Amino acid sequence: MKVEKTKISANLIVKPERTHFKHMLAKNPNYFGNIAESKLKPIIKIISDPSYETLTCVGYNPDTAEMKATFSINRSSGYSGNLCGLGSFEYVRFYLDFHDGAGFIDQGSVAVNVHDIPNNKDCNGKSIFPIQYVATLKKKTRKFSTCSSPSLPTLRAILSWSTDPPTASPNWTPVWGGRLDSDVQLKPTWLISLEHLEDLEIDLSQYFDIAKASPNLTTKQLKEVTGINIDEISSTKSNISLNDLILKYDKLKVPVTRTIYKKVSNMIKYPTSEITIMDKSILEKLKINIIPIIDEIIAFPFDTSKANVDFEELECVGLDYASESLVATIRIKKKTGFVGDLCDSGSKEFISFWVDWDNSCSWQYVNTVELKVHDIDMKGDSLSYSVSLPLDATFHRKLCTTPNVIRVRGVLSWNVAPSTIDPNKLEYYGNRVDSHVQIKPGLELNPGDVIPLFNIIGGIDVAHVNDLTGLTSSGAFFALNGIPVPTGAPFGGVIVLNGPSFPGYRYKIKITNLANGTVSYANDTFTVVGSLPHAPWVQYTTQTPDAGGYYPFLDVSKNTLNVLARFTPTTEDRFLIEMEVDTIPGAFSKIIQIDNSAPVIQLHVNDLGDCTHYAKGDTITGTFYVYDKYLHYWSFGSTWGTGTADPTGTTNTPALPGNSFSIATLVNSYPCGSISLYAVDKTIVNSQSVGHYTPASYNICLKEKK
Repeated sequence: MKVEKTKISANLIVKPERTHFKHMLAKNPNYFGNIAESKLKPIIKIISDPSYETLTCVGYNPDTAEMKATFSINRSSGYSGNLCGLGSFEYVRFYLDFHDGAGFIDQGSVAVNVHDIPNNKDCNGKSIFPIQYVATLKKKTRKFSTCSSPSLPTLRAILSWSTDPPTASPNWTPVWGGRLDSDVQLKPTWLISLEHLEDLEIDLSQYFDIAKASPNLTTKQLKEVTGINIDEISSTKSNISLNDLILKYDKLKVPVTRTIYKKVSNMIKYPTSEITIMDKSILEKLKINIIPIIDEIIAFPFDTSKANVDFEELECVGLDYASESLVATIRIKKKTGFVGDLCDSGSKEFISFWVDWDNSCSWQYVNTVELKVHDIDMKGDSLSYSVSLPLDATFHRKLCTTPNVIRVRGVLSWNVAPSTIDPNKLEYYGNRVDSHVQIKPGLELNPGDVIPLFNIIGGIDVAHVNDLTGLTSSGAFFALNGIPVPTGAPFGGVIVLNGPSFPGYRYKIKITNLANGTVSYANDTFTVVGSLPHAPWVQYTTQTPDAGGYYPFLDVSKNTLNVLARFTPTTEDRFLIEMEVDTIPGAFSKIIQIDNSAPVIQLHVNDLGDCTHYAKGDTITGTFYVYDKYLHYWSFGSTWGTGTADPTGTTNTPALPGNSFSIATLVNSYPCGSISLYAVDKTIVNSQSVGHYTPASYNICLKEKK
């Protein structure tokens, strides 16, 4: 659902409650009174203030299982610095309520890096504010849904500036930001009829064994190997005949214009075709006069930005700042009028995307995305869907000193594809939305330029990796989700490289161990994920180096995140990573420090090896030891308390035996318990998470005191 955008001036002086926000929270976590259950007295009341950032839309894509929240940045300042600095972060935490009594279930959070941007005018003389950003996160909780019994959960997004909303707190209110709910629809589970299999006498065990052993095989290749066409035995969608659809929708009071809209549109395009003649005959038998309907469709719309939006409406268009994908969110307003339910083929919503790259008031067509919609007995008044389309901005970047805010347009059309040549044209059903979005800064390249370049290494922007130590620098965060990482973190496991693509050229990745001088080239075969504007909406491409060690650059539609390489250094050394492009002089390089070792810990209890040595009321003693070259933190505890003034730490303990501990028990203590210790290091693991984790625990049974 959509909320009205807050009308504010983008040139207001930033409030001290904004500039000193974290300092005030450090003094009093309830400084602004947004924690209702807190016993701390607030100093000033600021709760869910939307004047700097506002949630505008929340939607879900059933085919990709992605939750998307669109929010607007409303002002030119108040975001902790310009694009050449760190700026600040807008956090979005998602929740899903499946209406099964469990309430809202935490799905995780994502962050978007935002900055102060000068309040310039676009080519129409309008302010570039608000600027629309999108935060995206995959749904975590799995739920079963069928076409006959669809799952329609409520999706909640909480937007919070500068602080991540607390986990498992769906009713938490931020100081700056807000909360927004929308009902969404899960994709029905794909079912295979067992009776159908018995009739065909098909054994799927071999099919799935081969598919598991060779996950990169397509269904077409599996058919060639096994002789089984999985598409023929899967549940198929039925198509409702024109006659049945008219009779059904007449009873449901769906306007006849809606019912026969696609047919009439095709009649206008192909007036003499055999299908048109046949359809006219059916309509004549049902006593439907198509002449006024044709006149209505041709004459509509009167409003150049909005046609008929009784059934669906495009509400938000923004840019996913992490993946640089255009995102549109539409709201379905009716239960019927979409040509069948989820067990039928349904109909399509088309969203075409346009971009004005150079602020010339001239639109460039990007592509059109499809979305399947159906008749659904929704519980609320609407369902919200989001679709996305990768945007290749390689040749449209500007340096951080020149923020690049551009205009984008989305055009919605139901069941008839929108124009690809006229950005102003609307069909009978649908509307259009224009927005301003911000393109990430980067190296300025002209079309035709080709250079060796990768901008993300191990999940971290290369600018936040120290050129000498190979460790993360202050302010580092995961480039694709905005989650902060520790300063001084090394890298371990799988190292992923991302960077701009130059289709038609090939590249290779040189890896030099700086400790011993050995040189190798990345030669792993890996699969990248791309996007399709139509079913199946996702495509996979396998990247394999050729005889010369080169990989081919892929178009952004085949490689949405621009993954260039995946490799796994197995030592603890520093490595020089260099990218070379065939026929192009020079190389791009970065040093990273590798750490594949987990923290070393030791927990010792002074019980002479007898876990029943102590009695109730005794003091348990022992030592614990923690060591890691890149230690993040450790934690010590027990069932009976910590017994130490320092139950946690961020530095290594003294050499073995380490720290001493003494834990006093009570005469009425519960007899069975344990002492535990764990440590986490700073390592960026597999380019997507922080920390190798090492746990240890020791069970103790207290005897009765004699």
